[in-house]
Amino acid sequence: MKKLIPYVIVFVLGFAACAGILYHWYGQPQSATEPMTTGDVAKGPPLPGAVVGSDAVRLAAARVSRVVVNIDTRGRPRGIGFPFGEFFGFPFDPQPPVAVGQASGVMIRSDGYILTNSHVVADTQTRVVTLPNGKQYDGRVVGFDSRTDLAVIKINARNLPTARFADSDSIRVGDWAIAVGNPLSLGPTVTAGVISATRRDVKINDKVLEGMIQTDAAINPGNSGGALADLAGNVIGINTAIASTTPGGGNIGIGFATPSNTAKKIVDELIKRGRIARPWIGIVHSDLTEQFRDAYAQIGPKPPPGGVVVQEVAPNSPAAAAGLRPYDIIKEINRKPIKGRDAVVDAIRTRKPGNKIMLLIWRNGSTRIVPLTLGEAPSDLG
Repeated sequence: MKKLIPYVIVFVLGFAACAGILYHWYGQPQSATEPMTTGDVAKGPPLPGAVVGSDAVRLAAARVSRVVVNIDTRGRPRGIGFPFGEFFGFPFDPQPPVAVGQASGVMIRSDGYILTNSHVVADTQTRVVTLPNGKQYDGRVVGFDSRTDLAVIKINARNLPTARFADSDSIRVGDWAIAVGNPLSLGPTVTAGVISATRRDVKINDKVLEGMIQTDAAINPGNSGGALADLAGNVIGINTAIASTTPGGGNIGIGFATPSNTAKKIVDELIKRGRIARPWIGIVHSDLTEQFRDAYAQIGPKPPPGGVVVQEVAPNSPAAAAGLRPYDIIKEINRKPIKGRDAVVDAIRTRKPGNKIMLLIWRNGSTRIVPLTLGEAPSDLG
């Protein structure tokens, strides 16, 4: 009997230890107030855009919602108004402004600057901005750029929270995305989805918006100008447009946002100058195809391959001043071979009006160097 006592003691102690472990794991109530941390999910830092806990979307939405505003726009009825504009020296118009729509914006500077879409503020007379805390201000249009569909408005406010902008070039298809705005005048609304595609060129009302972000996060009328954000609450785009097959433009999971990197490049110039000064040559051009080369050969020397064909030269343009003619072939710009029509755009994209470039052109069997001073693109070109 004495020989069994040590085994009994060991058995009892082992049973007690196992019972204690099981109680620790399953018997204690779990805290409902402590959020998951990154360490609860995986060891090491999470991948960019990865979900790192059940609260990830909620926390990111809270961060970005505090910098998104509502914009109530009003305009003048078309074709109606007092013809003289004043009565006995006082401004007068019997037709009050009518509602144009409701949209969204993103606070980008603490002294009252707000980023939104240019189509939001186009043809508006007044813009009432409502902050997340409910305070309202009149908004003044500072500048807009129809080519990127971005605009900046200003309110008379101080110490505002501001958005953090992420590098939109680093986002990947499949990353989580959060859209925050004011759809259908319902008030601040959050939707979530993923990045469906990047660098999409989208045609909206006869204008092509280049390099857009596509997402399936629900974007509806009224979301325009709101934020598309990542899971860290950083803005990666400005919600701009949707593709829809339903009457009235209902959401079908195809929305587009102007990338944050595009916005960062132009916002300071919009604030400073009210518009974007883009370099301009003033030509319509196309690729030099074999068909073009064969057509040249019917009337003269056949041009060598490579380059673009000048089809039209705009009057009073930098190209006209430099002496370019239709059917000239641009072979090089600043000694860099031009292999296609997009190469011309790329060659001047990073330059400014007033910069000088050197063109190598082919004309009637011979080449020549043509100096050209870039002009500023007319506003009606976007």
